[in-house]
Amino acid sequence: MTPDGYDELVARSPQGSVFATSWWLDAVAGERWRAHMVSENGAVVAAWPTVVSRSVFGVTHAGAPLTPFLGPLFPPEPNRLRRRSRELKAIDLLLAELEPYAHLEARCHPDFDYWTPLHWRGFSQTTHYTWRLSAPRDTGALWSELRENVRREVRKAQKRGIVVEPGAPADLRALWEPALRRRGGGDVTTNPEVLARIDMAAGHRDARSILVARDGDGRLHASGYFVRDSRFAYYLVGASDPDLRGSGAFSLVLWQAIGEALERGLGFDFEGSMLPAVERFVSAFAGEPVPYSLVRRTPSRGLKLAVAAKRTARRLAASAHPGSRGRSTSAPAGAEASHAAARR
Repeated sequence: MTPDGYDELVARSPQGSVFATSWWLDAVAGERWRAHMVSENGAVVAAWPTVVSRSVFGVTHAGAPLTPFLGPLFPPEPNRLRRRSRELKAIDLLLAELEPYAHLEARCHPDFDYWTPLHWRGFSQTTHYTWRLSAPRDTGALWSELRENVRREVRKAQKRGIVVEPGAPADLRALWEPALRRRGGGDVTTNPEVLARIDMAAGHRDARSILVARDGDGRLHASGYFVRDSRFAYYLVGASDPDLRGSGAFSLVLWQAIGEALERGLGFDFEGSMLPAVERFVSAFAGEPVPYSLVRRTPSRGLKLAVAAKRTARRLAASAHPGSRGRSTSAPAGAEASHAAARR
């Protein structure tokens, strides 16, 4: 059951997004997520939602599958000095709610822009980037800002009679599941069952769009799944037919999704990854790189040793079988595939 006041904080918080709502977390994590809220005078003043698991080393707090941002949430405060002061106090209170734990990690929302208090508490931080288009924006002007190769791909798809239209979950599965099988299956971040639960919850709330690209013969070339909140539309997953990848259809799908987001007055978040192929593809759509923090802390000495041992074993296995380290398939040619596999 969602704690009282939690979703109200998500809706107000600069760090809030569709990925922090209770219905989203129910879909991707079931009963394993916790809100970890701090209240003051009967009002929720901070929260740090996490997905909780337990092992012999203790409690682990982490993110959720297909959920790019999940970290501390604070209410809005226009005064910068007051905001920093309140966040410092809130972080201490939130960590007290979360402790004790063996490991805690979070991919924080881009508007969590001051992680120094966590550094004081022993956390490490890595800066990652997503790519965003801000709103309001004119699509005609944006077209001229796209990299020429993207405009060429879009025009090529249009000349071939490829049309983008609303699709159904089955259309996405028709392209996505074979891609997973080619990769030898997927882990929880690429589990079609998780996406099915997201679709059931998001569809009822008008919080998602499925776009598919078909040619005149009805062949399915590409598809994309997009979710939205009151601020942004987000590219969640996508796929294309490997035999038809040169048609430009996926670029056309993304261009259509961007146009629809801007028409709604929303920005567009590509959820860019740190993989070079994906970065080259999404940056061609004239977005801006926006930093966000990946923070983590592992107080458990036993867990640290176990993780180090696994890494050493993987390195030894890789050096013993150098031929097995083939090209990564998490960002296939054209970088159309789901970002889920790249966000690990």
